[in-house]
Amino acid sequence: MAKTRAIRFSTQEDKLIEEFLKQNPFFDFSSLTRTAILQFIEQPNIKIKPVKLPKKYSQEAKNVRR
Repeated sequence: MAKTRAIRFSTQEDKLIEEFLKQNPFFDFSSLTRTAILQFIEQPNIKIKPVKLPKKYSQEAKNVRR
């Protein structure tokens, strides 16, 4: 039996999704999310962007490492 799940998107994420769906009318939201999730499960590659900390925190981190 199919199961419905919910997810919350930020306003910016929602705008990006809507723009993608407008440019790719052969996809609907449900197909897009299923495809993306199943692809991730099969090939769980994720790129993590480094976080840029304010100088205050960067200096504190350097002091802790020493």
